[in-house]
Amino acid sequence: MPVSTYHSGELTAQNKAGTKGVAAELAAGKRSALSFASGHDVFLAAQSFAALTSVDVKSESVWVTPLFGKPGDLAAISQKQIAISRDCIPNLDILNFIEAGIPLSLLGIDLNRRMRHRINGYAATAQNNAKHSLALQVDEYTPNCPKYINRRNIIPASGGMPALNKNARAETRTKLSEDDQKFVRNMDTLWIGSYAPGIGADCNHRGGKPGFIRVVSPSTIEWPEYRGNGMFFTSGNLESYDRAGVTLVDFDTGSMIQMTGRATVDWEHDGRYEGASRKIVFHITSLVRTNEVTNHRWQRLDYSPYNPAVSGVDITKSESDFPQVATLAKIVDENASVKTFRFIVPRRITFLPGQYATFEFANLRGGEPIEVRTWTLSETPNSINGDNTLDITVKRIPNGLVTNWLHDHAKIGMEVKLLGIQGEMTALTVDENTQIPTVPKHLLLLSAGIGITPNLAMVRGIGAFSLQHKTKITMIHIERSEQNLIAQSELLRRSMEYPHFNYTTLISHRDGRLTKESLAGLVANAAYQHAYICGPAQFMRDMTEHLVDIGVPVEQIFTESFTF
Repeated sequence: MPVSTYHSGELTAQNKAGTKGVAAELAAGKRSALSFASGHDVFLAAQSFAALTSVDVKSESVWVTPLFGKPGDLAAISQKQIAISRDCIPNLDILNFIEAGIPLSLLGIDLNRRMRHRINGYAATAQNNAKHSLALQVDEYTPNCPKYINRRNIIPASGGMPALNKNARAETRTKLSEDDQKFVRNMDTLWIGSYAPGIGADCNHRGGKPGFIRVVSPSTIEWPEYRGNGMFFTSGNLESYDRAGVTLVDFDTGSMIQMTGRATVDWEHDGRYEGASRKIVFHITSLVRTNEVTNHRWQRLDYSPYNPAVSGVDITKSESDFPQVATLAKIVDENASVKTFRFIVPRRITFLPGQYATFEFANLRGGEPIEVRTWTLSETPNSINGDNTLDITVKRIPNGLVTNWLHDHAKIGMEVKLLGIQGEMTALTVDENTQIPTVPKHLLLLSAGIGITPNLAMVRGIGAFSLQHKTKITMIHIERSEQNLIAQSELLRRSMEYPHFNYTTLISHRDGRLTKESLAGLVANAAYQHAYICGPAQFMRDMTEHLVDIGVPVEQIFTESFTF
C-alpha cells in the first residue's frame, strides 16, 4: 500500500528548496512493502553489492556498511522482510549493536543497469535459516532515480576466492590521514546514512565526477547536492537530526573508508560547485579504513551524463565525445501537443535505439541558471555506426518549464549543450568483436502516451539494420484519443511490411484500460518475451504485474522513467 506522508524534516527541506508540490506527487511511488509481482525480490537476489545504514543508539552514531557478497546473500523472504547473510558483512561488529527494533536502511543498487531500490525499516529476527543472521523488517520501499549513478560492471571474486577478505586489517582513527585525504579526493561515489529519531534510518547514494568530494580539513569533508527528485530523504533527516555516516569504496582496489559524525545542509552555499543548489558539510568523529576488504573489483563503464564538471579535473579520452554543442536544425509538428526537434552535433556519436540524450539549457526564464533534461532519441537510422543527427520527440506538459519553452520559443539555429547519451531501454545489442547488432527472438513493446518514443526508436532501429526477419514483435500502444497518436501511419505501414510485426493501438476513452485478460489475449509465447514498457509510473507498475501474472519472466521486463 502507498506511504504518502513525509516527516517534518523532509517537509522543511522541501519548503527550503521549493519542491513541495513535486514531492507530493512523487509520494505516490512510496510503498509500505516490496512487490514480488514487480520483481523486487528478483532484483535484490541478483545483487552482489549493496549498502546498509544502521544506528548505534547508545553511542548516537550512524554507520554505512557496504555489503560484498554473491547473488542470494540478500533474500526477500516475504514482501515485508529481507534477510541478509552474515557472509557479505565486512564488519560483523555491527551485529553487536543491531538489536530488534534498531532502525535499518538498505540500498540495493545495480551499478551496471543504473537501478537502485531504497528500503527502510528496522531490525528483526530472520525467519529462514542461520546463514541469514540479519533481517530488515520493511516499513517503506521507494525506487530511486538513476540520475547520478556512474555506471560500473562488477568483476566478482575469481578462482574460488570469497567476496570478503577475512585477513583485511581495519584501522580506526578520528581524522583523515594524508593518504585518506587522497583516497577521498579520488572518489566519484559516496554512500550516506542518516537518521530521524522516532522515524527511522535512510541509506542513499551520491555520485559525481572524481573530485566532487572536497577535503576541507582532516576532520571535515563536503560535497555538492545536485538537483534530484525533490523528496529530500537525506536532507530531511539532517534537518531533524545531524548524526550521519559516510562510506567510500575504492572500486579499483576493494578498499573502503567508513566515517561517522555530524552533517549539516548548507542551503546558502558559496556557489563554488557547478550545478549544485546546496552542499552537505560532514564533520568526522570517527573513521575506519580497511584496505582490500573485498575481492570484488569493478570496471567503470561511463560517468553519468548528469554529473556537472568539477573544477580542476581533466576528462578522460572515453568522455571526449561530450559535451558537444547541439544546433537545432529542424522542427516537425507531430500533433497539437507533440513536436520533434532535430539537432546536429559536430562529432558523430554511436548509440543504440531506445537510448536517451541529456541536454543542458542555460538561463531560461522562470528556471534555474542551468536546467538539465533528458529525452529519448526517437530516430535511429545510423545510430550503431555513428550519427551526428539527433531527434527528440517532446510533448507539451502542464508546468513543463523546458518542454514548453521548446514548443514556444525554440528557433532553428539555436544551440544547446549535449551532455551525453545513455540508457538501458534498448532491445538491440552489438557484438563487441563483429559489431553485428542482434535483437531478441520475441519482443514485446508496451507504451502509453509519449512513452512510445523508445519503443518507436527500437522499431525504427530494427528496420534500419535489417533485423525484422530475426524477431517477432508485438507492439501495443495506448492513447487517450486518436488526435494524440504519433507515427501512426508509419507503424501501420511497418506492420504490413514486417512479416512478424503485430501492432495494436488502444484508445482509452473508447476501449478502456488494458487489463490482464486483454493483455493475455494479445501476447503469445509469454515465457519467451522480452518486454519493454514506457509510460506513466502507474501504467508501468500495472503492466509489469500483468505481464508477470501471464507468464513473462520478471527478469525479462524492462521499464524506463525520467521522473528525476
